[in-house]
Amino acid sequence: MENLYNQYKNTENWFIYEILLQWILINEGVRDMALLQLLSNRKVIEKKKWGVIEKFLLKNKIPFHRFNNDEFLVIYNPKKISEEEINETGGKKFGKQLGEFYTCASNNYSKNSYRIAITANQHEIFAQMCTKSQVKKNLEKFYDIYLKVMEIFEKYDSKNIFCKMETYAFPREFR
Repeated sequence: MENLYNQYKNTENWFIYEILLQWILINEGVRDMALLQLLSNRKVIEKKKWGVIEKFLLKNKIPFHRFNNDEFLVIYNPKKISEEEINETGGKKFGKQLGEFYTCASNNYSKNSYRIAITANQHEIFAQMCTKSQVKKNLEKFYDIYLKVMEIFEKYDSKNIFCKMETYAFPREFR
């Protein structure tokens, strides 16, 4: 895994780097599955760019599943979840599949007005919408996951990976 990281850590391909970070977390047991949105300027990425990503996934034997008109990519640990089990509907069941961070997953998101996110080098590693009370209730759990993420990435690249956790009302109000 360390060789894979060192081989691709300086890639200019945003998606490949994000896949790499998520794959590390899957291999380190922090999560079983990760969801990535394949959008560029709010449009699904072009076939040419997808070809580069697909080649990377296949070359490195990273299991993946695309859905919703190719807007979403899921990478997963095949020892923990099969491709057939991946729930494409979103909501609570899909949140559970994504892991323990997603405690706010719901089939009704209308009241979720706070966003909590963990990022590494500006890539969202974990992000979800919650109610204010859910954020307060689960803040310690979110922070523990954040510390695990920092510890793992420090093993791979202590000088060049910057992690942060933030929560804010969504949409952000700038004054």
